[in-house]
Amino acid sequence: MATKNQRDVELLDNVYRHLAEPARPTGKAEITEITFPNAGRLRSRCVVTRSRARGTGKYPSWKMGRMLEWESRSELNAFRLLDCCPTVTQLTEQPCQISYTLGGVSKSYFPDILVQICGRKELWGVKPKAESEHPEVALRTALLTQALPQWGYQYRLAVGCELAKQPRLRNAQTLLRFGRHEISGYEYESVRLIQKRQGVLVWSEAGSGAYGTRGREILCNLTLRGILAIDINVPWSDDTKFLATKGGM
Repeated sequence: MATKNQRDVELLDNVYRHLAEPARPTGKAEITEITFPNAGRLRSRCVVTRSRARGTGKYPSWKMGRMLEWESRSELNAFRLLDCCPTVTQLTEQPCQISYTLGGVSKSYFPDILVQICGRKELWGVKPKAESEHPEVALRTALLTQALPQWGYQYRLAVGCELAKQPRLRNAQTLLRFGRHEISGYEYESVRLIQKRQGVLVWSEAGSGAYGTRGREILCNLTLRGILAIDINVPWSDDTKFLATKGGM
């Protein structure tokens, strides 16, 4: 059976990818500056405005306790998946501006998300598959992948079709739907004793009241917190099983 860390790594590996054989920049290629928002500002650039022609919106992040602005459905999907991953401690949209030189030409780029995973910092670009394979994007990805570690960051290219994979995305939405609200110490202890006795907690039993009036909310909240775990790549059903993670309950 996969451990909690293995499941978290699998989730993250599934929602981003490096280009298999990234193009190599020619000519002078380097990062010259990384600029973060001034004090009091959350983002390096505004995403949601009335004049935007493309669809944008705001996502209520459970993990961050505030609205995250998105400018594509793929970014929204990324927020949901990252919100559900217990090893992700923080996520921020439009976190900085990267100034770089590529082929002797000065350019700038705004990564879509800054992700902190167990102390490691990753800057993510979120792109449709076709755009991720565009030569200019491929060159930039290669440069950022090679150069950002010197600045203390990893670079990830998250592809839209991977972020939208089912049933993983639907399962993440179900966890967030039921698990956003905190549970009491009494509710936790009641479920902990049942888990200790049975070994496995089942979704149908949560719905029938076997774990209290808020059984479904308790299971989902504990899963979001990394205390329980499910197989997020298997379709959700009445038979969905929740297991205690190592060091969990």
